[in-house]
Amino acid sequence: MALLITDECIACAACLPECPNEAIFENLEDCEAEGLEVTGEEEGEDTETQMSYVDGDNIYVIAYDRCTECVGHFDEPQCAAVCPVSDCCISDPTYPETSAVLLDKVKKLNPDKDIDESLVWSGVRN
Repeated sequence: MALLITDECIACAACLPECPNEAIFENLEDCEAEGLEVTGEEEGEDTETQMSYVDGDNIYVIAYDRCTECVGHFDEPQCAAVCPVSDCCISDPTYPETSAVLLDKVKKLNPDKDIDESLVWSGVRN
């Protein structure tokens, strides 16, 4: 499952350099400029998706197709680990993915990096 950033975001930028997959963007416009989407755009949902938290350009966003919850890189999502705001980086219920799916995704996104398959955090669905 990808993570999303809530409207609790204070735009401190602590998360931006920590993402090993470059899935975090300063705003929706920057994300879309890379040809990536955030959850909720494709269906126009009003439920708990990344789009339900986007209010202008005041929060950072996570592109779900690049987010692997840091599986294969770290034993916890780095955006959540460095964020000074509690519950700002949370699991996105729109994209539940198992550790196997996330490991496959991280290998495709990072073909030249060494991926440690033992690095899976406890929040991943299996």
